[in-house]
Amino acid sequence: MMDLLELMLVLAIVVGVVDGNTILVKDNTGQPITVKLACINPSKTTNRQVNLVTTQRLKQLLPPQSSIVIKNIEPVNNGRTLGEVFLDNRSVNLLLVQEGNAVVDKPSLSNCYENQIQYLIGEANAKNKGLGLWQQSKKSMNESKTSTWRGKLIYEEIPPVMSTRAYEGNEFFLITNSPKQNRLVLRPSIRVSHSQLQSFNNQQVEITAVHVAGTRPAPNESACPIEFNGQCMPQGEGYQVLSIVQLK
Repeated sequence: MMDLLELMLVLAIVVGVVDGNTILVKDNTGQPITVKLACINPSKTTNRQVNLVTTQRLKQLLPPQSSIVIKNIEPVNNGRTLGEVFLDNRSVNLLLVQEGNAVVDKPSLSNCYENQIQYLIGEANAKNKGLGLWQQSKKSMNESKTSTWRGKLIYEEIPPVMSTRAYEGNEFFLITNSPKQNRLVLRPSIRVSHSQLQSFNNQQVEITAVHVAGTRPAPNESACPIEFNGQCMPQGEGYQVLSIVQLK
């Protein structure tokens, strides 16, 4: 079994990046190989800008002369192969999915059988957080839509210590009067101030609000909790309250 596994592994040096899921390498004999990254697609759309961002990210991850290991899915044929690329013992294919820079190619996912669950979980998390190529679809879903909810407003004072909640600035929440009892993060606005929201603590209310996206400061400009992709966590995301009334 070990002999078979060793035959599947190729030690290589990166020559360059062709696109979001294709790289050029030389194996340890100096033989040039074009490698297509297995189990992923660089984009769920034909958006050229998205594809350029994905390609640029792959160039950052795999600069020329990087030493990598390729787990061959297909034998090298005419200088081309399909494989999973590992840099410092970490799958680059999987990392692209986790960052939202690629989607899982489900029909071929069995080729990456050792990490199948991680690929699916990584894609689900990236989609849920609106990372990378999922950002536009999440933005479109939430953008500029005023909605009305009923529920119980909760005020939770932020303790004067460093914490993720303090960083995010989450103080006001609405527990919706729905079967799922969703917990929405509320934000003050020009129309409804911080003190007004605070006065409705523990009250049943009806609000109208619009979703606002969070922002990510640069890690070198602000102390911030870091996500797995090396970026600051977003802060300020939630529902900006435009009107609020107490329910009888």
